[in-house]
Amino acid sequence: RSSDLVGGTSEIPEHAWKGSAGGFSNQWPQPAYQKQHVKNYFDSAMVVVTGPLHMLLPASNRYNGSKCGFPDVSAQADNFLVIDRGELLSVAGTSCSSPTFSGIVSLLNDIRLRANKSTLGFLNPLFYKHPSIFNDIVEGSNRAGGRCGDRGFPASKGWDPVTGLGTPNFPKMEALVRSLK
Repeated sequence: RSSDLVGGTSEIPEHAWKGSAGGFSNQWPQPAYQKQHVKNYFDSAMVVVTGPLHMLLPASNRYNGSKCGFPDVSAQADNFLVIDRGELLSVAGTSCSSPTFSGIVSLLNDIRLRANKSTLGFLNPLFYKHPSIFNDIVEGSNRAGGRCGDRGFPASKGWDPVTGLGTPNFPKMEALVRSLK
C-alpha cells in the first residue's frame, strides 16, 4: 500500500461521519509507522471496559486488528454542493473528503516547491511521526453497517479506524513542511 487512505468527518465541531470507511485490511500488513498508534487504540478500548469505546467496538471476529488500519487521515465528507445537469445537489462521501485532502497536500507541495525544496513524496511516515498536525476527532463512529454490522469503530483520542489521525490543521502542517529540509 503506497497511498494515504482518507476517511470522512461531518459538522463543526467535527465528528466521525457515519458513512466513513474504516477498519483493518485483510491483505496489507500493518506498517511499522502505524503499529504503536493501532496498539494505543486497542489499549484504550481494553481499559475502558465499561465505557462507550468498549461497547461500540465491532465483534473481534469481524476484523483483523493485526493488519493495516485505515483510514490514515480524514477531511470533511458531508454536505458538499455539486451541480448535476443544472441542478444543485448536496452530496457526501469519501469521494468528497479524498479530493479535499489531496488539495491540502497540493498546497503543501507548492509551499515546498516555492522554497526550492522537493515535494513531500510518500506521506504516511511523516504524518504518523507528527500526529499533532491534525485535528484529533474523538466523537462519532462509522456505524453504517457493512462487514462489521451495526457496531462500527468509534473515534477516539489519537489514531482510530474511522478518522485516522484526524483532519488537517493547515497552519501546523505548513509550519512542519517549511521546517523540513
